[in-house]
Amino acid sequence: MSARDVLLSVLAEAASQEQARMQNAVTQLQQWETTPQFNATLQDIFYDKSLETNVRWQAIIYLKNGIDKYWRKTAKNAITPEEKAAIRSRLLTALDEEQKPLATQNAVLISKIARFDFPLEWPDLLSTLLDIVRSSTANESDPRARLIQQRSLYTLHLVVKGLISKTLASGRKQFQQAAPEIFSNVVNIYVRYVDQLFASNTTNIESLSGCLETSHMALKCLRRVVVHGFPEFSTSEGPVAFFRLALEHLRKFIAFKETIPEQCSFLVTAVDSHIKVIGKFYLDLMDAHPRQFILTAGAGDVLRFYWGLLAGNENEHSAAPAQTTLIQALQLIKKTLKDPQFILTDNDPEPIVVQCRHIIENEFMTTETTTRLAEILITKYMRLTQDDLEEWDSNPEEWAIEEEADSWKYQLRPCAEKVFMDLLSSHRAQLSPLLVQLAGSTASMTDLFLKDSIYCAIGLGSHDLYGSIDFDSWLSGQLTQEVQNADPSNRIIRRRIAWMIGKWVSVNVSKDARPTVYTIMLHLLRPEEHLAVRLATAQNLRACIDDWDFEPTTFAPFLEQSVQGLRLLMGEVEEPDSRMRILNCMSIIVERMDDHIAPYAQQIIELLPPLWQAAADQNLLQSAILVIMTKLVESLKSQSVGLHALVMPLIRLSVDPSQEAHIYLMEDGFELWLATLKSAREPTDELLSLVPAAVTLLSEGMDHMRTMLKILQSYLMLDAEKTFHIAGPSLISGIANLLGEGLRAEASVSIMQFMDITALSCPVRITGDLYVTSGLLNKVLGTIMAKTETNVVLTQYLSFLARLAIDDSGYLSNVINNTGRQFGQARLLHLLLDFWMEKFDNVSHPKHRKLHAMGLTAMMRTSDPSALELLPRLVAIWGDVLNEVNENGSGDSLVYWREAQDDEDDTSEETAEVIRRRELLKRDPVHTTNLAHYVKASIVECERLNGGAEPFQQQWLSRVDPLMLESLMPLLQ
Repeated sequence: MSARDVLLSVLAEAASQEQARMQNAVTQLQQWETTPQFNATLQDIFYDKSLETNVRWQAIIYLKNGIDKYWRKTAKNAITPEEKAAIRSRLLTALDEEQKPLATQNAVLISKIARFDFPLEWPDLLSTLLDIVRSSTANESDPRARLIQQRSLYTLHLVVKGLISKTLASGRKQFQQAAPEIFSNVVNIYVRYVDQLFASNTTNIESLSGCLETSHMALKCLRRVVVHGFPEFSTSEGPVAFFRLALEHLRKFIAFKETIPEQCSFLVTAVDSHIKVIGKFYLDLMDAHPRQFILTAGAGDVLRFYWGLLAGNENEHSAAPAQTTLIQALQLIKKTLKDPQFILTDNDPEPIVVQCRHIIENEFMTTETTTRLAEILITKYMRLTQDDLEEWDSNPEEWAIEEEADSWKYQLRPCAEKVFMDLLSSHRAQLSPLLVQLAGSTASMTDLFLKDSIYCAIGLGSHDLYGSIDFDSWLSGQLTQEVQNADPSNRIIRRRIAWMIGKWVSVNVSKDARPTVYTIMLHLLRPEEHLAVRLATAQNLRACIDDWDFEPTTFAPFLEQSVQGLRLLMGEVEEPDSRMRILNCMSIIVERMDDHIAPYAQQIIELLPPLWQAAADQNLLQSAILVIMTKLVESLKSQSVGLHALVMPLIRLSVDPSQEAHIYLMEDGFELWLATLKSAREPTDELLSLVPAAVTLLSEGMDHMRTMLKILQSYLMLDAEKTFHIAGPSLISGIANLLGEGLRAEASVSIMQFMDITALSCPVRITGDLYVTSGLLNKVLGTIMAKTETNVVLTQYLSFLARLAIDDSGYLSNVINNTGRQFGQARLLHLLLDFWMEKFDNVSHPKHRKLHAMGLTAMMRTSDPSALELLPRLVAIWGDVLNEVNENGSGDSLVYWREAQDDEDDTSEETAEVIRRRELLKRDPVHTTNLAHYVKASIVECERLNGGAEPFQQQWLSRVDPLMLESLMPLLQ
């Protein structure tokens, strides 16, 4: 069998319906995909119309995948230039494919290769494709030519779409050079078939359908060619003419739609597609060239036409336009209101911006139009409908979720609301009186849909209306009364009031009005209230709690009732999004009440286990549960030990990489873990059982390093010796593996700050061997002596050595000397101390300067000449540091406490860990040691190690500047 036949048989297997056969075939095809001529043979099989369709389908799919993987020159196992040339040479020969799915895949294939190869490797692509389009159009009476025309136009559309997606300037320029030829050919085809369409008898369905199909594809191509191919659009004669022609056709399409027989709904859909593409053309053009759009002759006509559609002008159309068209109209208006290229700057405004503003304000957004637009948006497009109310009753949760979704680009009412916000923001002075007038008219208004729409406008405009509307008075008067109206039909107003309060609380609701707000919100949370109203209340109650300065003792009763209302609501909802919103509101309550939540915590806690079980496959809801658990732990502080039985399994699940949900829950799980550690009073077996997991996550790389260092630091402060007993070797090895070349400065500092706490909390007698066997100290010494890191990093490494030296200088000296012998550097101790003293002035904080001074002093308690040679420089350091601060008798000084490292948490709250950290700092030698006494004791020890006071004086102190010694003596008293 030939290679082609073998490939054919395997493709047939891949197209079978038996799983085992399919899988074997797929495996075989994957093994062959890098074989020379594999892709060319696939193309040959696809173009063979005598073969079964499913085999051809498999061939084109694998060929398309091969192009994605191996067409780039830089790809591993890239297709050879010769095979690529052979494939390219045949691509445009199969444009007579009758089966539309296969033809579509072939067009996609051509567009992918065009994006890679045009123009360098395939310079004649567009000219050849356009020749095919022209010749097939000229011979349209031939059915095969008609088919080729449709296929080639669709292919051209995809090629254009692919070429404009190139991001490099060179790619854009290449397309712009080809754009005029594409435009001139395609626009002729488009006009030809649109003219035929409008001249056709509406009973000739086949003719209409053909004209619509061809003109639609040409229009889609033109949309992208004009927008992306003509950077100076407004000065290009052809595109400007098309700009005006598109509006003319838009009017005709809308009118033509009314003449289509009822039984031909598919033709209505086709006409609507043309209307939609023209709208996209104008929107895209406004996005890409907003100023040129406005400056183009006829721009005002386009904007006024779409405004007419919104306003319902009878002379513009006889039937309501499709919702998509109305959304496009709103979006066009929004762009004229909000596009930054139309905003005037205070200093020396650009003349072109001034010109654009003049056109917009005088030809379109006049004073009259602005007011009328605001009225139409409020009275027509922002209104709820009877369908909305029916949806409330049939599925209130889904309706509420949809209301909160960011769907303004696709739905009419949300889009109208967005446009209204921009309109009010840009015309505040003009429209504020209108809104005030409308607000005043609502007291006696019986049209609840209109009242709701006005309330919506006032809520959306809160930031612009805060100085015009006395919301406090309105709240305590009219709104309070309306909330009490329990009529079922009034539910839309009760819901809107809850929503509106959520918009205004952060803008202009006084402290005195807060009890009124809470009273209203609690009233709307009652179990007998409509579910949609309660859901809106829960969503906006969060804003009330979140945005205000909070006084738990004053508002605790309100919040207790809020918790009860939310708890009951949680029992009634089913949608994960609804549950998540309620949990988020509860989380804010817990956070703001802090330790005042304790009496009500059990009500919330009881909800969580069944909720977690119900959310087994709902990761966002599980994350929300982890968040509220974290808030509860933080608020309950030491009392949270009672939650450990619930918390620990959640932490274990969320941080376990073997769990499928781990990737979604990990970050929130880390936060819960950290909060639990900080609140723990003692190291329980449950808490300590997670130490290995923290070490494993730390060892896996840099992704979670900072968080894991915080967690492990909490473990060290909780019980350092037990932590090291459980996972000491793996912990230090993990730290050692993180250190090395290429480590970012921030990461190096974080690691060494952790090691500082390690050395402070766990003595060398426990950790010393691990520092050596893990290679950690070798890496620390190597990094210091390489002298390539920043001063911040180097001084942090030296701080760690200072800790070790203060704890056991003999241990550190032995390690340094052994390392020196290992690498043939006999004077490593001298070189290290010399460099350390050189860097001393790069240490800024008094606490750190004392730490380094003590570390260097400890290293001088020796008889080693290589260290003692540096005594004169150490004496200078003693003088500097002792002059800087006035210590008390024990050595402590307030200045040593004034330190706030970037990675330390806010310690204003008295958590168990804050207390532990404070106690640890109290044991820090920097705080407990009087530096003057420490220096004097070190000098005495040096004298003892070097034969007594007189020999030490003669051999070493005599090298020190007498004046320096004389100035030092008073500081040592």
